[in-house]
Amino acid sequence: MSAPSPRAHRGAALLIALIVVALATLIGIGTIERGQGTLARTQALLNTERSYQYALGMDILADELIRQAMNEDIDPALLNGAWTPVFEVPGGLIQGRLLDQNSRFNVNALGHPEPAAAARALVAFERLLEQLGLDPVIALELADWIEGAATPRPGSAGDSWYASRQPPYRMGGRMLSHVTELRWLRSVDDATWERLRDRVAALPEPELRINVNTVSPEVLASLFETLELEAARGVVDAAPFNDLNAFLSHPVIAPLATPDLRRYLTVFSPWYLAQARVVIDEVERDYFRLIRAGQTSYDFRLFSQGVP
Repeated sequence: MSAPSPRAHRGAALLIALIVVALATLIGIGTIERGQGTLARTQALLNTERSYQYALGMDILADELIRQAMNEDIDPALLNGAWTPVFEVPGGLIQGRLLDQNSRFNVNALGHPEPAAAARALVAFERLLEQLGLDPVIALELADWIEGAATPRPGSAGDSWYASRQPPYRMGGRMLSHVTELRWLRSVDDATWERLRDRVAALPEPELRINVNTVSPEVLASLFETLELEAARGVVDAAPFNDLNAFLSHPVIAPLATPDLRRYLTVFSPWYLAQARVVIDEVERDYFRLIRAGQTSYDFRLFSQGVP
């Protein structure tokens, strides 16, 4: 057998060289792609951290705004949904707002340790549900949920119903940590939640205290047995009230006021949900913090990207 010709050697060497180059190119491309992926992940983490730090700054601004409102004559409506001006920050924008939680019905009031206060809150919540065109059984199921009742109220769902779900679960037996836990109730479907969500809050205390300067007509009417919704709208339109005496002397309210009504009213809210919206590299992130006037309290934080 004759030895391979020099041309064959050159062809084999060229083929090997091409294979080596191809492999090196693939390895190089893979390395670059991994590097780019790592860089993108690192940049995303950095942007998230930057957004969080900017949100903390808006948090401080919100707390200062509340303290300022406590000492000066500021329209309470400005502390309930009004956005701040847009602030430019390196790489993006930020703005914030406060959402008055005492303009809403505190559903945890149904778990008040005083039976009389819990009973009044239950009746008031039933009236609110009726004003919104919703089934009052929601109030019964919520009261059972908070109590972890072994025997549910008539018409309510007990643990046996929740245990039959897939996956199964049980009633909470405690106050709600967040208002979205209402979605666990048998009677709260998507449509019901959409009607209810802007009228309720789940505060880390069982007191029912409504700000008469920021309350909605539906929530205001829920506090009175005979206050019609249209009349409640007239009272809301007359706000702001400088003090509770001014509210209680309103021609519509005066005949309906009971001796213990003051306990459930305020003209300045202690609880606010501070929202900071941060846009970095065209990515929008929303941060929420529940704060008590003058102090940070019950410091849970919700995070969502693009969805408040």
